[in-house]
Amino acid sequence: MTAARGVWVGEDALRVARELAASLDPIPAAERCGAGFEADAEGERFLVRFLGADITVGYPGFDFRPDTRLPPHVQALLVYYLATSDGSYPTGAWHSFASLPDGQFYWRAFQGYTGDALSRRVGERSTGLAEAIASIGGRPLSVEELSTNADRAWVVPALPRVPIAILWWDADDEFPSRAEMLFDATAPNHLPIDGCAVLGSWLTSRLAGAVEAARGAGDRQ
Repeated sequence: MTAARGVWVGEDALRVARELAASLDPIPAAERCGAGFEADAEGERFLVRFLGADITVGYPGFDFRPDTRLPPHVQALLVYYLATSDGSYPTGAWHSFASLPDGQFYWRAFQGYTGDALSRRVGERSTGLAEAIASIGGRPLSVEELSTNADRAWVVPALPRVPIAILWWDADDEFPSRAEMLFDATAPNHLPIDGCAVLGSWLTSRLAGAVEAARGAGDRQ
């Protein structure tokens, strides 16, 4: 199952995702995704760990609580994950977005609103980025694990079966700072390429926003 082109906008994305998930058998789906599933007098729901927080997704309507601060296209991402994940575990083999199926065509745009946006907002050095990554459950990766010349690297458990690696190069006399996101080889087993793009974009917003907020708080002290 794949996402239809052009549906990842607002309520349309969520509507299409719900249609895709309508026939989902919830307990096997939760097991495949590494999510929880619970039922009580108030109803049935999935519990999905997403960027360090547990998100509740109602079943069978795939609705979100009113206080869920996720825009519709990000809610759609979670529903797609529940509907399309085949349960594959990460392999530790990292790939660029361009190397994912159908990713080459969108790579430049993806890099623009992920790695380029992150380096632009964080600045010449990664000050504060490690703390922001740790706050959502991420941890450092050794650059040897990735065979890269990056100055720093981390891995973030964006979804239970979908980690994202973040590479960072500090600015120097010749080049500005640079960042890049990598996906595990199994990412297409869990999300269509559109979903991977949304996931990288939302992760970028979360991290850059956290770094900026922390610096603003420090300036006010």
